Amino acid sequence: MYKPVVLITGASGFIGSYLVPYLLKRDFQVIGISRKPQAQTHPDLSWIQHFDELKHQTIDYVINLAGESIAEGRWSEQRKQKLIQSRVKMTEALYRYLQQRQIFPKCILSGSAVGYYGIDALEQWQQVCTEESPAQNIFMSQLCQQWEQTALADTQQNTKIMRLGIVFGRGGGILPKMLFPIKWNLVGRIGHGRQPVVWVHIQDVLRAVEFILTHETEQKVFNVVAPEKVIQSQFVNITAVSLKRHPLLSMPAWVFKSLLGEQSQLILNGQFVQPKALQQAGFEFKFPTLKEALNDLL
Repeated sequence: MYKPVVLITGASGFIGSYLVPYLLKRDFQVIGISRKPQAQTHPDLSWIQHFDELKHQTIDYVINLAGESIAEGRWSEQRKQKLIQSRVKMTEALYRYLQQRQIFPKCILSGSAVGYYGIDALEQWQQVCTEESPAQNIFMSQLCQQWEQTALADTQQNTKIMRLGIVFGRGGGILPKMLFPIKWNLVGRIGHGRQPVVWVHIQDVLRAVEFILTHETEQKVFNVVAPEKVIQSQFVNITAVSLKRHPLLSMPAWVFKSLLGEQSQLILNGQFVQPKALQQAGFEFKFPTLKEALNDLL
């Protein structure tokens, strides 16, 4: 029986480390490209570090996840350029390779983030962003725009974009850092606590990836986020109940602004986002609410 071939860039990252075994169980052949290949072995799994190592002329699907973590390291001008180049250069190299070899996968799914929609400078958060909502002229949005524009530049390819929220999973990602002060009964609310927390369970990310790859649709962009609207103080309350903790302290916003500068927008601001395109296409979330997600993860 033929097994579709999937090429994954950034395959050893947090999402990739879940995605590789998920796709193998779903009877895909997986080629992971990474500077730090994982040790796991499987007859349908191969690891490479460069595109010129590819031995498969047939590639059915591509998942483009390469890019340094936006949350690691203060956003100096040097750091900003590194974040951009880690996404854009790999994406350019991917499409250049496919063009040179005249390979046209059924679908290429390229990563992005809900940072595309920027922030609410007035901190009112009356709007809920969908895939049609505009970008902004701030760094987190510009980073996503450049990444997406690079992927969509090759009009011969069937490229889809997934704008991810904060991905919650075990063993990595940002969730352990968010839980740490709550576990130790330290800081709970950050600032006024009304800022959006736009999240998604890792299992729904994996299912959404497969759904987007294998469903024919004219839609180009998909928000991969849970449908429930959650603010930061609600996240603390639900998490504290799950962990049986009672964090009493709040952290003023100025502390994060002083320590992180512009990067503090990741913690103190944002936009509510809905997965309109996924839901209209018939996708159903396994973990649609934060309570269900945390009950599973904790």
